[in-house]
Amino acid sequence: MIPVYLVTGFLGAGKTTLINALLRRRAARPEPTGRIALIVNELGEVGVDGDLLPADAARQIELPGGCVCCVLSEELDATVLALVRDNPGLDAIVIETTGVAEPLPIAWTLERSPLREQVRLAAVITVVDATGFVASRSLSPSVDAQVAAADVLIVAKGDLVDSPTLDAACAAVRTLAPVAPLRVLGPDDAAAWLEALMADPDLAHAPAGHEHPHEHEHAPAGPGHGHGLTSVWAPIDEVLDLEELEDALAALPAGYVRIKGLARVVDGRTGHDEVHGAVFHRVGTRVSSEPLADPSGPVRGRVVAIGAAVSRQVLAQAVAAAVLPSSGSAGATDPAQGEPEGE
Repeated sequence: MIPVYLVTGFLGAGKTTLINALLRRRAARPEPTGRIALIVNELGEVGVDGDLLPADAARQIELPGGCVCCVLSEELDATVLALVRDNPGLDAIVIETTGVAEPLPIAWTLERSPLREQVRLAAVITVVDATGFVASRSLSPSVDAQVAAADVLIVAKGDLVDSPTLDAACAAVRTLAPVAPLRVLGPDDAAAWLEALMADPDLAHAPAGHEHPHEHEHAPAGPGHGHGLTSVWAPIDEVLDLEELEDALAALPAGYVRIKGLARVVDGRTGHDEVHGAVFHRVGTRVSSEPLADPSGPVRGRVVAIGAAVSRQVLAQAVAAAVLPSSGSAGATDPAQGEPEGE
């Protein structure tokens, strides 16, 4: 499924500035950067003249850097489905909300049919204006709702205020979102941070099975390098309870900003006890999962975590908390271990 990143924040917080910086970074790279789709409410905000576009419902246009952009129609599900249909091979979708939108109704739309069969909500990223957040809370209930729903928080315009004002803004944010990772960043650094969150950890190069994991943490390659991020990995040999795993990953500290793994799992929430292959994610504080393209095929289990302060031991303990008492249940099908599918 295609990951969706929901970028929200009150009027003037800096959402469009952040997204424009992201587009500039992607367009400036000589190497391929993958394909993302951007859904906005007004294409003019990202430097596109909407009057020049075709009059079709999706109003899609190609932008530099492998990005396709479109205007949000009245129905979010129709817009997303049209993007997915017309642009095979998308790596991610970024949705910029209006300044007064509350994220939860949008999240619920993404998590129900027909969208949940095509996409998964990877993270709600909330941009906060350091110059006016405290005052804006009295203007609209959406201000607090946007922060409370955040999986990741970016405080913008911190360079425009003095230290007491910045501290007050961050403290107010923390009363609403005490756990979500928070960074005070300018547009370019925030775009790099966003790219680091969106980048898929490389499971293909993590050793598997009974090979001993690396003891030394290292800086991950890619857009996040240089932003204080390191990575660790751990093998997964056992069958896991998927619900318990998601709970254990959600309970990890905020420093674990990006996790991806593959494992053989049982998901009792489906009403079935078959063992199948699944891929699981954490971005910020949000955890999601999906079956592998071939869920009955072989799975070489492992998990990679990226963050500012990550520990292989802590990561392995989270996985161990989800291990089933036995390797399977009666009537369950347990795929043999081997090379994973769907990476």
